[in-house]
Amino acid sequence: MRIAMFSDSYYPYISGVTRAVATAKAALTAMGHKVLIFCPAYPGAAKEPGIYRLPSFRAPTYSAYYVAYPVFAGLRRTVAMVHPDVVHIHSPFNLGRAGYKAGRRLGIPVVFTYHTMYNLYAHYVPLLGAGASRIVEEMALQIARSVDAVITPSGTLAEYLRDHGVSSPLFPIPNGIDVGEFRSGNPGFLREAFSIPGDVPVILTCGRLGVEKNLEVLLRSFAAASGEVKAALVLVGDGPRREALERLAGSLGISTRTFFAGAVSPAKMPDFYAGADLFLFTSLTDTQGLVLVEAKAAGLPAVAVAALGVKDMVRDGEDGYLCRNDPAELAARTASLLKDLPLLHRMKENARRNADAFSREAAAARLLDCYRSVGA
Repeated sequence: MRIAMFSDSYYPYISGVTRAVATAKAALTAMGHKVLIFCPAYPGAAKEPGIYRLPSFRAPTYSAYYVAYPVFAGLRRTVAMVHPDVVHIHSPFNLGRAGYKAGRRLGIPVVFTYHTMYNLYAHYVPLLGAGASRIVEEMALQIARSVDAVITPSGTLAEYLRDHGVSSPLFPIPNGIDVGEFRSGNPGFLREAFSIPGDVPVILTCGRLGVEKNLEVLLRSFAAASGEVKAALVLVGDGPRREALERLAGSLGISTRTFFAGAVSPAKMPDFYAGADLFLFTSLTDTQGLVLVEAKAAGLPAVAVAALGVKDMVRDGEDGYLCRNDPAELAARTASLLKDLPLLHRMKENARRNADAFSREAAAARLLDCYRSVGA
């Protein structure tokens, strides 16, 4: 099968979407299929076979992100030349809409992965002001109502789409990961990199340092938990809230035990997971939370806010805890788990076992079922 994927996010930019697209490409390619990716150009990005990079500009609201221009001369001709069996779009924005239009004009089935609650990221859209959230949500729903099938990373998001008038066939398919990769990390890396003593448990979190990740609550939770158990916190990721979060860590008196690692290459992530004892996650917008699955594969139980798709990723009381968006509750669960070593060990084993359901091979097989359902 020949699959043309359109994504407004791709490497070298690092996000859950870029990892999901790259992982799907790798799994489908290993199964003998041809995957072509249309994505924004980034300065210095290496040329790769099957990766079509389109002209782009630096986002005014986030300098690490590049936005593809909305008009692409010759794009439909290029798509026609590669002759895909299906067009798979990964956003409702510039490149996603371009892929949708190309597919429709060429008579190629179009599927859309509705990766997240796009309206909750409207603060990254310049110029639209207070109405951005409603405009972004309707833009995304319009595409979802128009395609041949919609893929969602969780059942929770599928229910949201059905409640908002999306009648297209829905396929809840969690994004897959290379489970083995996240079981091969160096457990001593984190302690060596940040000079963390061997008897101090390490709490890890990963994601964009943006307002939607609710990291002020995470820092307050860690500060409260630190009153009961001595621990270190490592935050992987970068973003517009970094300086504000560093100031908050200082004001909470936790700056000497809080380490901002910045952006980390995907190849290095297994080492970060391997060196941690617990995963803490407070995002309010993730419709899956791919980092939760990666943490599971590495044997990390999670303490997380029970929001959106996170509820489908953490088995409460089995491989972690689901909490309200309350620093005191998150802190209590974190501290109690780190102090109860037999329970922590059991949850680690459960997390490893439960991660197998999210393998990239299982996800790719379900993607192919979706493609075939629309006539690809």
